[in-house]
Amino acid sequence: MALTALLHAAAWGANTKTSVSQVTGSVTLSSNVDYVVTGETPFGTVGTIDITATDHAVLILERTRPSATIGLLADHVRIAGQKAVNGQNCQVRLYGTRGAMVLPYSATDKPLTVYSGQNFTGEQCSDFGLENDGGYMVTLTDQKLNNRIRSFRLKRGYMVTFATRRSGYGYQRCFIANSEDVEMATLPQILDEKITSYRIFKWNTAGKKGLASNTDAAACKALNVISCYGWDVGHDMQPDVECIPHHLYEDYPTSAACGKATWAAHMKTNNEPRNSADDNPQSLATILGNWQNLMRTGMRLCSPSSWDGSDYTDGSGFLKQFFDSIDARGWRCDLADLHCYWMHNTFDNLPTMQSKYKRPLWISEWMYGASWNKNGTFASGATDGDAKWGVEQICNKLNSYAFVERYFYWNGESKGKVYSNGSVTSQVGAYY
Repeated sequence: MALTALLHAAAWGANTKTSVSQVTGSVTLSSNVDYVVTGETPFGTVGTIDITATDHAVLILERTRPSATIGLLADHVRIAGQKAVNGQNCQVRLYGTRGAMVLPYSATDKPLTVYSGQNFTGEQCSDFGLENDGGYMVTLTDQKLNNRIRSFRLKRGYMVTFATRRSGYGYQRCFIANSEDVEMATLPQILDEKITSYRIFKWNTAGKKGLASNTDAAACKALNVISCYGWDVGHDMQPDVECIPHHLYEDYPTSAACGKATWAAHMKTNNEPRNSADDNPQSLATILGNWQNLMRTGMRLCSPSSWDGSDYTDGSGFLKQFFDSIDARGWRCDLADLHCYWMHNTFDNLPTMQSKYKRPLWISEWMYGASWNKNGTFASGATDGDAKWGVEQICNKLNSYAFVERYFYWNGESKGKVYSNGSVTSQVGAYY
């Protein structure tokens, strides 16, 4: 077994990029291009896009949510001359902070092709979809080249997890086709002719901003967030929001239940297990005892979350112990999950922490300061304007760190709310 590696490679190279504020005439995408429309109103009255390079060209509407994009397809988008229909000849996905990507994939397109020879030679098989085996990875058959895969192609907008034993046991790696196809002409020795199970997920090229502890579609829409989570497996909020299933503790929700939540490629895991005041404090040994079952889902896994960061700001606390244990076993954990109720300057410690964890970071709970420390938003005399200032400073830092993939604002305190009584709050919420 071994640690996940996330590879982004393609033999044909990344698309070129063209940006316009609005489409006002007829445009044909006949080459490998990301055609980006940046304006609030992406199409003029007669504006149309025809995607004829259906292997790689994509349309990106940076400021139009996926649901609204779906409503524009019939009048403004064609796929090889035919009217675009989501789920039939194209797929509309989340993109960036509040945009959409139109991928010209038909309902019969296959995301993965595997080969029995290196350099895409020998027998090949493309009979792969988004199937799972009771929430876990699927064991290959002889027809699907069990223990014979030597190279593969994965289409943009998908993630595949491979394992060397049946049902997701053994060594694992995730491969993510985020901005281009992944084409692996040769495999690492540990996978070469040793892949026995797999699982494929749709992948969203999503932005960072999310909402913690709230899976209400109205709140997410009002705040323009692209992801959220609650205290269970969540529910399907596509196409506009990616709702992350949450494995709270051993064993609820179960690994299988989380694995059946096919609307996300990621899983949040144990919530503050070393916090003695939490509902279910758990030991490292208990967490490790079930970790292989979480791996077997094939989902991209967050670490257990830290406890408000109080003894983690130099990266030497429980998370370091957890990652050292995972790495020593050769297991997979893809993301470090932090809870950060900090003053804005404390976020300067994130590069040090990331260098020790050696994973991208999710900040799954954060605010400006903490009620128990009576600082930041909760300092004596602090105003809504002070809270807004602190949140702005923190967001600027988090947006500047490439290794911070997502951050989820904690809206559960008496002050500093971004959403309250069905509306965005006037200062912190309006900024967020």
